[in-house]
Amino acid sequence: MLHRWLGLGPALVVVTLGAEGALAATRDGVTAVPPVSVAVVDTVGAGDSFMSGLIDGLWSHDLLGLHRREALRAIDSVTVRSILGRCARIAGITVSRAGANPPTSAELDED
Repeated sequence: MLHRWLGLGPALVVVTLGAEGALAATRDGVTAVPPVSVAVVDTVGAGDSFMSGLIDGLWSHDLLGLHRREALRAIDSVTVRSILGRCARIAGITVSRAGANPPTSAELDED
């Protein structure tokens, strides 16, 4: 399915798998990241916090916007793994709390 979606034109396809982690597909292949092991309190906001982390990660690597399309198409698996790993941490922290309560940047930098 990931390759079929890539064939439709996007440079990056990301699928979250909840307790199973996440997958990303690029023209270079598929990258899998494991979930962060936490005691789950509430799953509200997990997907939204993961996706906000994805947007932030792509922005931090200067991969967003029409003028950066080719750079996004050239993203390497190390960068994808780094971004998705951070997304998994964000989602893990979010589900360890009651309500949709994602971590702050300062909390992420503490680890």
